[in-house]
Amino acid sequence: MDNVQNYGTVEATQPIMISGVYRSGTTFLSAMLGAHPELIASSSTIKFLRFCIGRYGDITEKDNCKLLISETHKRVRVRWGLPINEEKILNELESYEEVSYALIYDLMMRNMLLDGQERATRWIEKLAVQWEDVPLFLDMFPNGKVIHIIRDPRDVAASYKAMTFEPGNTFLDAAFNYRGALETLEAISEQYGERLMLVKAEDIAKNPELLAREMCDFLELPFDHAMVDSDKLHTEGEEWSSNTSFGKEYKKLPDAKSRWPEHLSRSEVIFIEMITQPYFSSQGYESSNFEPTQDDWDKVYQYMNEPFLAERFKNWLFNGRGGQGYRTDPYIHEMKIVFPERFNNE
Repeated sequence: MDNVQNYGTVEATQPIMISGVYRSGTTFLSAMLGAHPELIASSSTIKFLRFCIGRYGDITEKDNCKLLISETHKRVRVRWGLPINEEKILNELESYEEVSYALIYDLMMRNMLLDGQERATRWIEKLAVQWEDVPLFLDMFPNGKVIHIIRDPRDVAASYKAMTFEPGNTFLDAAFNYRGALETLEAISEQYGERLMLVKAEDIAKNPELLAREMCDFLELPFDHAMVDSDKLHTEGEEWSSNTSFGKEYKKLPDAKSRWPEHLSRSEVIFIEMITQPYFSSQGYESSNFEPTQDDWDKVYQYMNEPFLAERFKNWLFNGRGGQGYRTDPYIHEMKIVFPERFNNE
């Protein structure tokens, strides 16, 4: 992709990016913030940093600009039934001397979420597994902020295990993603720390009002009780109440119960705890204290021999780094759904 400077900046807006590993509570957090009267949230809709940024070449070229907007509109309409007024955005762009990716991002989010509303409202986009682009988001929007949510990686893996379509033991990749996210946040904290907030899913579940107040302080907003009223929580796109791997739809705010003891084997837990240290303990998660048996080590070795996990493991072993991403490229996965004609020859 191009250098960040080529993507432009928009200072007259205060957007919020929700970041996190899949199955860590990103959708719920978006809906919680989206209940605030001065915020409106979307969850996995436009996904600008994954689907748009840098993919349409020189965005000052009108044809490239029109293509970006029209393809994004089709994606969010097909996937979520959400409208974007393409003509209105293009007309708005005519009033600006310089067109940039950042400007189009802001105009599309505002059009999709705020069109027709007179009140001053800040938009939120939740985009999981994209934390390496947090600096890009914050550079494009100098008055923007990011909230990254973490969850016990064992519970993340257990949830992913219960619902993923990926083969084998891919759900164990949650350990590498958890590690990769915290490594990235640690690396950028010196430059962006004041604009970046880290929250724990378990802390929100235990005391939602306290965490809601802390997030409001971070966003420089007054606290609003709608944020802790399960009937008021809302986000465009994914529905938070049905986005669960266990049981039926949520009728109240999620609890803090750990589900990994019932859904993960000893060897799976040992693998996750091993990969995620020291970030596992530094975030206050307590070890299972399982002492590995020979059978446990044999199974851990089997996990590390699966081709996908083997690549993650080798990267961790040689470079000391976690990862970011899914096994199946989410860009290709979604584009096949929306534009199947492009993949007829595969």
